[in-house]
Amino acid sequence: MRPWMQRSIEESKAPMERMMDAKIQAVHKRLDAFKLRVLERHAPTIDVTTFRMELARLRSDVDALLSPAETVSKTAPEVEVVMTSLFGDTMPPLDPSCATGKRHRSSDSYF
Repeated sequence: MRPWMQRSIEESKAPMERMMDAKIQAVHKRLDAFKLRVLERHAPTIDVTTFRMELARLRSDVDALLSPAETVSKTAPEVEVVMTSLFGDTMPPLDPSCATGKRHRSSDSYF
């Protein structure tokens, strides 16, 4: 590389380096100001007694959830009949009274 080219490159680098240094300093100033604002904030105070009461309440709720479930007493026979008829696997028979008087029609009868 020729000396005049080297000198031109170095001369163009100097203003860019100064500009970058100024930008970096501005960013550092903003970061410092942000850190000061964060550090100056007051931390929320925690009432230890309230915290302990809430923790005890949560523990009792968890214990209640983890305890074995009580056995359910035998349901009434009527309830079992209703539940079986509603949710059973078998279909109840069709009422033959609604099918009387109706004749079967197929598409073949029209031709």
